[in-house]
Order: sequence, then C-alpha cells, then structure tokens
Amino acid sequence: MAVDYDLVVVGSSPEGIYAAASATYLQARVALVTQSECDYLDNNLVIEHSISEVGRWLYWQQKKPLAIAFDAAPPASLTEAIDLGQIVNSNVRAEDSLESLAALGVDVIFGKGEFCRLPKLGFNVGKRHLRSRKYLLATGSRLALSPAYDIAQTNYLTLDALWQRALTTLPQSIAIVGGSLRSLEIAQILARFGKSITLILEHRLLPREEPETSRLIQAQLEAEGIEIIIAPVTQIKLIAGTQWLQVGNKAVETDAIFFGDRFTPNIEGLNLAGVEVKYERDRLIVNSKLQTTNPHIYACGDLLGGYSLPNIARYEVNIALKNALFLPRFHADYRCIPWAIFTQPNVARVGMTEAQAKKEHKNVYVVKLDLKGLVQAQILGETTGLCKLLVSKNGEILGCTLIGDRAAELIGAIALAMQQKIKLNRFAITGFLQVSFPAVYLSFAQIWQQAARAYYLQKMSKNRMLLNLLETWFDFRKK
Repeated sequence: MAVDYDLVVVGSSPEGIYAAASATYLQARVALVTQSECDYLDNNLVIEHSISEVGRWLYWQQKKPLAIAFDAAPPASLTEAIDLGQIVNSNVRAEDSLESLAALGVDVIFGKGEFCRLPKLGFNVGKRHLRSRKYLLATGSRLALSPAYDIAQTNYLTLDALWQRALTTLPQSIAIVGGSLRSLEIAQILARFGKSITLILEHRLLPREEPETSRLIQAQLEAEGIEIIIAPVTQIKLIAGTQWLQVGNKAVETDAIFFGDRFTPNIEGLNLAGVEVKYERDRLIVNSKLQTTNPHIYACGDLLGGYSLPNIARYEVNIALKNALFLPRFHADYRCIPWAIFTQPNVARVGMTEAQAKKEHKNVYVVKLDLKGLVQAQILGETTGLCKLLVSKNGEILGCTLIGDRAAELIGAIALAMQQKIKLNRFAITGFLQVSFPAVYLSFAQIWQQAARAYYLQKMSKNRMLLNLLETWFDFRKK
C-alpha cells in the first residue's frame, strides 16, 4: 500500500510548524495535524519576553546610575507591556502561520486525531486516514497538578492563561509554586510591575546548575523583594475567602497561586499505547535518535521532559528530520547546545557543569571571573554576574556558565567554539600572547578574552618547570 506523505507532523506547536516548513523545503510531502481545539498550541514566550524587556527598563529607571535623566518619563503599566507583547506575538505568528505552511505545500489539517495500527500504521483525523513513512509528535506539554492540592477551592493561574487574562484584575499577592525556568522569569517580571511575590521551591533554586548560579540568582530575586521559601507544599486551603498554603512548618497567605512545577506530555487521545509508544508521567521515552519505542514515530520538544526551551526543541526537530526523512543514523548530542533563562541578569550555559567535568576528566581548569571586571559593565551599571569557564588540560572547552546582562546572546560564541572543536592553545605562553577570542574594546564580549587569559595564567602558575625556565631566560638576557 502506497503512503500519502513522507512525514506527518502531529501538533501545531512552534516546533511542529518549524518541522513542517523545514521538511517541505527539503521537497518532502508533509501534512500537519493541529491536534488542538484552536489553530495553534499555546506559546506565550514571545509575550513573556516582551513584557520582561519592559520590566527591565522599569527596573533600570529605578536602580541604574544613568536613570536620573529619565525621571520625567512615566512608568509603563503591566497592561501596556502586555499590549506590546501581543503586537510582537501577532507579527511572529504572521511569519510562521498555518496559512504560510499551506502556501508552501503543507497539507494543514485542523482537528484532533489518533494513531491506528491496523491494517498498517496510520493516523486518523476526522474522516481521513493518513499514511506516512514517518510521524513526528510535537504536541507540547500541559500543567499537571498534584492530587494533594484542593484544586476545587483554589484560585490558581497557569502558564497558558497568565498572559491572556485581564491584567487589571490580576491580584496583588501571588504565590508561585515550583522552580521551573519560566517560574523564575515570571516571578521577576511580576515583581518588577509591583506585585507581591512568594516563590515556593521544593529544592534549592536551579538544582541542576552550579551552586554559584543558584546563590546569585536567589540573591537577585530576593533583592527585588521576592520572598523565597524552600520547602514542600503539603496543603492548600481556601479559608474565609483567603488562599492558604502550608509550606513546611509555615502558613502562607496569598490572593492567588501560580503553578509552574509539574508538566505532563500533551498526548491524551493519541492512542499511543495502541501503536506501542511507551511514555512516563513527565515524558515520552525516546532513544538518542529521538525515535519513540515505535521506530516510525519520533518526538521532540516539551514531550521529552527536561528544560523546556525553543532552541533545544528546534535542535531536536533537525535531528528527527534527518533520521525520519533520510537515514536513521544521527544522534542527539546536547553538549554543544546553549540555553538561557531570561531572568535579569540572564543565566546561560553550554556544556558541562564543574561537577560533571571533573567526573569525566582528570585535569580540569576552572576559570572564574566577576562581570564587574568589565569596563562596559561598570559604565552601564550591570556588574552583577560571573563567568565560569571549564577547560581541559589540552585546551578543549568543556563547558561554560555565564550570568550577566545579555548572557543569552554572549554564550553563542563559546557554543560555536565547542561545536567546531576549537581549542585554546595548549602552550600557555603562546596562548597568553595571542588573542584567543577577538572582541571589540568596551564590549561585554571581552569577558571571553579575560577568561582565556585567566586560563593561560592558571596553566603557567601550575607549571613550575616553565616558570623556572622563564626566570632563567630573563636572567640570561640581563647579562
């Protein structure tokens, strides 16, 4: 029986739309099933980041040395900020619309469907039976609330609804339960617009990251008035019209609760069990080629768990497309993929943490620098931050954590160096006297020059023979 398509994409998420367009550019026959009541699966990152930039400006007006020149400027309201976000989001959607996919030749099918196994693997949506060589799941995730919470009595907010509601009715006091990346971003955004925020975490902030990262970001959030409580939520009750959370041995009163800690794959009604696709509560099971337990079905993005980040989802789409449309021999390798949290200062990382690097390598050079050593950081009053570069004995860059203003943009230089296997000079003197990372003077990118020089200095300081040789050489030149 002949197939209708080379690829059927299930889900009109941003990664699903990206996958359908990319496959079409490669001349594949593609269908996309929206798998949603609306045309697009929810994605509020553009709105959120737009509002974050307005919040950054407000904070800058209040706290930075140059802000006195702007005292006369009226502060932006949260409603005005979200209006800007909606405009930007509309422009982005116009560029990546389902209409644009249809114009490219993608068969866009509105509605929800399910997989069927017999007579052969296919996907049923409405009255149509779609047959394809391969399938890609891109349906995203949704909030999973703990059964311990009394949701019926809880006035709670979700990521999907937060930026869509009338912000004039957003309550003053909000408790945010969970330390996901977006929870941290939203906590800071709302605090900068005058909301009273309590952030409740079961573990330390950013438990997968370097301890310095956790401490610095926690200190920044607390400095902006956010109360952080590290203890599990054991009970939520509505008492006399007031929300109460039992957090460890402390009772917390709040007007509303935002949940951002637990998410589950959005796979209801897909009949995955019927086509032998295995999954867990928080993720689909895939191999390194991003194949599910049914080798004809691939998955990407939020469905795989872990950090929910668009650039990682697009990387996964590219791996899945190479395997689905060509030969299935490409493996996902996340070591050179950068990611960032858009708190301010940004947190960005690529590669290993210090603990991971020392576990896999015998000799690891750890270079730590404060951002306040940059002249540009001092000029702009953006001195909060640090750089932690991990380098092997032979000059291979193993990982980097960067915290600071626009760290999300700066981390790309290190990611590219790692991806292209560009090493620092293994000879300390030669490396010290060369420019390892070209950068314009008075720019934040100079942090890489400083980090490279610090690596060479550290390497020289540990080589007693080299230091003795240098001393002998200059003694000889004096004669």
